[in-house]
Parts: sequence; C-alpha cells; structure tokens
Amino acid sequence: MPDDFGIGAQVSVRDASSVDASPWPGEPTGIIVRSGGSALAGVWGRGGGSRMWWIDFDEPQINAEGDGPFATAQVNEKYLELAPPMESLP
Repeated sequence: MPDDFGIGAQVSVRDASSVDASPWPGEPTGIIVRSGGSALAGVWGRGGGSRMWWIDFDEPQINAEGDGPFATAQVNEKYLELAPPMESLP
C-alpha cells in the first residue's frame, strides 16, 4: 500500500481490525495537521511499527474512555483511512 498519509490528508478514524478497536468509537473524520512524535521514525513495540499523526477533527470527539470532547488528537496511523478522492470538475 502506498504511503499517502501526510499533512493535509483528509482521513476517517476506524477500527484497525475486528479485534483492534479504535480509541475513537464515533469513527470521526478530519484532516492531518502535523506529524506525531513517531511520524518520521517508526515506533516499535509488541504490535509492530506504527506512525502517529495529529488529527483536527471535523467535530469535537469523545474517546473510548469517555474523555473529551477533543477538537484534535494524536492518532496511530493504523486507525486512519484516507478519504476517497474527490471527482474532478468538468
């Protein structure tokens, strides 16, 4: 899969898999506004490598622990899905 994530990308936050639920259960949408602490260098742990991005949500969100609302948050790339491309105007 090509690496299309970066500042300005429109994304939605979704579960990484059926057993890896997103910390943002409302499946929010937003835009990447800056790289997180590990966006340039992979962070490795039990779950493998990952990158983080700061997302400016379209609407403030409550996280899975019930905290918030948050207008922005650092989100692991594994939970991000790029928004579909817009159709070209004629």
